[in-house]
Amino acid sequence: MEDYSPSSSASVPQMRFGKIDDLGSRVAVGIDAARRFLFSQQQPERFAKAARYILNHQNADGGWSIYAAGPSNISASVKAYFGLKLAGFKADHPAMASARKKILEMGGVTEVNTFTKIYLCFFGQYDYDAVPAIPPEIVLFPNWFWFNIYEISSWSRAILVPLSICYAKKPFKKIPDEMGVEELFVGGRDKSRMHLHWDKKKISWRNFFLVLDRVTHWAERVHIRPLRTIAQARNRRRRHVPDAALHVTGVGYGLRALRARRGRHSGKRCTSGQMRRLDFAEAGAHRRRLEGQES
Repeated sequence: MEDYSPSSSASVPQMRFGKIDDLGSRVAVGIDAARRFLFSQQQPERFAKAARYILNHQNADGGWSIYAAGPSNISASVKAYFGLKLAGFKADHPAMASARKKILEMGGVTEVNTFTKIYLCFFGQYDYDAVPAIPPEIVLFPNWFWFNIYEISSWSRAILVPLSICYAKKPFKKIPDEMGVEELFVGGRDKSRMHLHWDKKKISWRNFFLVLDRVTHWAERVHIRPLRTIAQARNRRRRHVPDAALHVTGVGYGLRALRARRGRHSGKRCTSGQMRRLDFAEAGAHRRRLEGQES
């Protein structure tokens, strides 16, 4: 298979997808608009509109689903409830009372997925020390290592890298107590077991990774992170790779299939190293297109 590298990106065939072809720059525009909105004076009418949309999609049992006509999902329900709280809804509102009952029936806040827990950490509603550690240093694992970011699915990589940055920076926004979700912890937040549960079998893969997680958290607390600066620089470089833009829309699955076919014609499978070089080659072409538009 041809060895793709950033220096040879000019020779890489460019795939065209019509309107999707310029998806990277459109995502950049959207991110810029979101940044301006988040750091500007908020508009109450927009909060009210968002709240109405959330309420219109509430299930009869009080929760929210992750797809149309689906069963209530604990993570989606907690995020919807918290969103309504931020929009000004009180805990005694009928829709909130119904949602709170369903959330507690499903196990409360501690049962949500890792993504939701980290989102709640941003507002002080969950403890950073209780979420699985996602150190940005994982991007430094070499291709030959049994675990590296190019051995996991592309859509997971597009989520994992941003979450690792959030874990390193640990952003926090203080909100009024009445906007919090203290009431969604079964028995109260102080009595809830926020950390992941250990396996009953002392020797198991789950316990192995939980031990590794606790060690990583300890190293984070005492600031043993000599490679943090290098890892953050690598993550900043990955902002130019159009994985996040493409895989959120599902286009990435097609791209991955096309990339793999480039290797199969010779009876070989694309390795993670070849995928990495191809990604950066495409990133170089993407940057040149953006520079051409700006000029």
